[in-house]
Amino acid sequence: MTQRVTLTPVEDMSPEQRDVYDKFPSNLTRALLLTRGSAAPHLALGASFTKGLLSDLDREVIVLRVAALRDSAFERLLHLHLAYKAGLTDADIEAVERGDLDRMPAGRAALVRYVTECIVEHRASASAFAALREFYSQHEIAEVTHLAGHAAMTAMYLASLDIPLDEHLTSWDRLAEVQGAPR
Repeated sequence: MTQRVTLTPVEDMSPEQRDVYDKFPSNLTRALLLTRGSAAPHLALGASFTKGLLSDLDREVIVLRVAALRDSAFERLLHLHLAYKAGLTDADIEAVERGDLDRMPAGRAALVRYVTECIVEHRASASAFAALREFYSQHEIAEVTHLAGHAAMTAMYLASLDIPLDEHLTSWDRLAEVQGAPR
């Protein structure tokens, strides 16, 4: 199979591109840099969820569920270590990825059901929203929905362009700095 796109080698990046890449050194960033001006904003949006209303654990549940539904090995790779760091176990992760609601606490099951409907049906049902509302505020649900969409868009972008997995774990230490990065 031929490569769909050619990622710019790090050593050939412009100073502006390198500035964005250095803040999140990943093939995801290299792929986003193929666009004219959306790499830094896309990464900044992703970084915004780390300072949002959701717990680290809820955030990683959402991303791992989307990754499973979109069959995104790349999204899983980027987030698996964060899921463990947030406190998820192998059994928790397996239940989330399979959508096995019976193996989850009620709040997490409502979250996974809601995210699943958002991704599969492109809209959560009234009953899924009501079930989630028992555990989350409307502001948190808005953030859940936004994050699920962002993760789905990222998974689609990576899959459609056939971006290769990173060879090493990516550092998230400087991702928040990308907010002010030049495009």
